[in-house]
Amino acid sequence: MHRPLRYLRDCLTGSASLNPARAISAPVAVAAGLLALGGCGSSDPALYSLAPVPATQAVTVDTQVPAVIEVRMPGVPPSLDRQNIVGVQDDYSLSTLSAAAWSEPLAPMLGHVLSTDLQQRLPGRTVFAQNDATTVPAQAFVEVEITRFARDGAGLVHLAGSLSVHRAGDPEHDLSTPLDLTAPATGSGTRAMVAALSQLTGQVADMAARQLGMLPPAPEPHHG
Repeated sequence: MHRPLRYLRDCLTGSASLNPARAISAPVAVAAGLLALGGCGSSDPALYSLAPVPATQAVTVDTQVPAVIEVRMPGVPPSLDRQNIVGVQDDYSLSTLSAAAWSEPLAPMLGHVLSTDLQQRLPGRTVFAQNDATTVPAQAFVEVEITRFARDGAGLVHLAGSLSVHRAGDPEHDLSTPLDLTAPATGSGTRAMVAALSQLTGQVADMAARQLGMLPPAPEPHHG
């Protein structure tokens, strides 16, 4: 067997030797040896997921809250919409974590967690995320735009953007509010940051539940 190929085989089986004499017979062998060495040192990133969190306060569902609510796909900018998790996001810089990745694209994951959080806060109502398989038409919509979703340089975790809710067919009477939420992480690791982001997502659900109860009454149907 050609030495570079044999070295690659040994690398994959965990029996590779670092003896340099095995990789200097020719330029091609050196290149293949370096490629094999890179493969021996590579590893898949750890995968992380946001998780629903219970409400921090007792929930009283207002009678004005629509019966069926759809959480639209959150808007996430390209700077955050990436496989590797953004670890630090400051005013002029952004860095990702090479050893940590989201278990699925951030926007749909955030939408599903937010809809689950909101369902917990609105018992007796039906809440689903956009693109979920359902035949029930939504009577109201929750829309979230995210601009910040990471730690800052000092270690404080941020969720920033905007939240709006409106009844179906009545977007001109939407209720909108900016989001500028922060939470201290319980540790310096990625797991602690993801847990803090989950807590902040739960706070967005708290705000959405309150806003849904403040919507103006549904417009009267027009009779021809």
